[in-house]
Amino acid sequence: MSRHGDADSPRLPPLRVLHVVPSFYPAHGYGGPVSALYELCLAQVAAGLDVRVLTSAASGPGTSSRLTELSGRWVTQFGVKTFYAPVRLGEDLAPSLLWHVATQLRSTDLLHVSGLWSPTSLLGIGLGRLLGKPTIVAPHGALMPWALDSGRGRTRKLQVLHALRPLLRRLAGWHVSSAAEAQGLAELVAQGHLPSPVPICQVEHGVRPSALSVTDVSEKTGPARMLVLGRVHPVKNLELALSSLAALRKERPEVTLQIAGPATDRDYLAKLQAQADSLGLKDAVQWLGLVGPAEKARLLAQGAVLWLCSHMESFGVVVIEALAAGTPVVAVTATPWSELPRQAVGHHVAPSPVAIAAATLRLLEQSPTEREQQRLRCRRLVAERYTWPVLEARLRAFYLQALVSDSRTSTS
Repeated sequence: MSRHGDADSPRLPPLRVLHVVPSFYPAHGYGGPVSALYELCLAQVAAGLDVRVLTSAASGPGTSSRLTELSGRWVTQFGVKTFYAPVRLGEDLAPSLLWHVATQLRSTDLLHVSGLWSPTSLLGIGLGRLLGKPTIVAPHGALMPWALDSGRGRTRKLQVLHALRPLLRRLAGWHVSSAAEAQGLAELVAQGHLPSPVPICQVEHGVRPSALSVTDVSEKTGPARMLVLGRVHPVKNLELALSSLAALRKERPEVTLQIAGPATDRDYLAKLQAQADSLGLKDAVQWLGLVGPAEKARLLAQGAVLWLCSHMESFGVVVIEALAAGTPVVAVTATPWSELPRQAVGHHVAPSPVAIAAATLRLLEQSPTEREQQRLRCRRLVAERYTWPVLEARLRAFYLQALVSDSRTSTS
């Protein structure tokens, strides 16, 4: 395949892309963004791009989680050539990345940086500017309203953005995964917090086509199980999930809830477990912790409904994974999934226990024929819009546009 994706055009050297990211596969403790970037990189390799990843050996929130067996070396065993720099300070500060990023950029056509507030991300953006490489930044929701208000707060983060303006003004583009994230960036530009004009490219996350090749469509058995999958973190608003289960069990007392994901904040987990006890849900909620790919696939296939209750999501990879398994989704309006009811594959409702319970009840009361028709719609939507070969091609077109624009700027 040529760089331009046209089999009849002259063959060109592969497009050389360097990804710089604070953490990378198999750092499962960081949730969906790590998985999404890994799948994107695999799709880029399959499409013929020359892809390399520079990252730290951090494997999850906290200073004790490290990919020690990978630290300090280049690795190809996961399908993408990746260097895991040793963490020397804090959660993911890896000083040796300074040398590696500078060295790798000299033989790179385009730099793709994930994240914004991490030292690793800022290092990538800064060196990309210094060495004159077209740079795309994927903030992964870091500039959405709820994210700006959390942690150190909006005022402090906007001050940092102001200081970063000289770097961000020269970006070749932003890569976002939803219209909501694009809108958040556009609002910051309009308010003068981000420089303009910097192109914004919306390319969603997806699944491999093989995820749709499962032929086991056996009927789900036993009491209906609701599913929440992701980090046990305040942004996921799991308090709402527990209250919604209590509301749903007033009509369907047999239903249960499975919560699968790593819990690094033990105080938050204890708070949730105390809430479950106070609601009389101690035996109705399973806390599964971090699950592997096979167990995750089984949960998604056997769950009756996936719940997405988050205060904020720039995308929500688990939604696509659930739909690929034929499982409908109920997501709250703080997440970018308004298409669920339009496609008849779930509901997009107010973040209240009553609304989530009512929407879920409508799904549970479907006939077997209606459930099978919905299962097929779920999988069809993913096949048509959310598989990596399609998504990678769209992002590659943005890369090539950025290279052309950079070339024109350099010669003007």
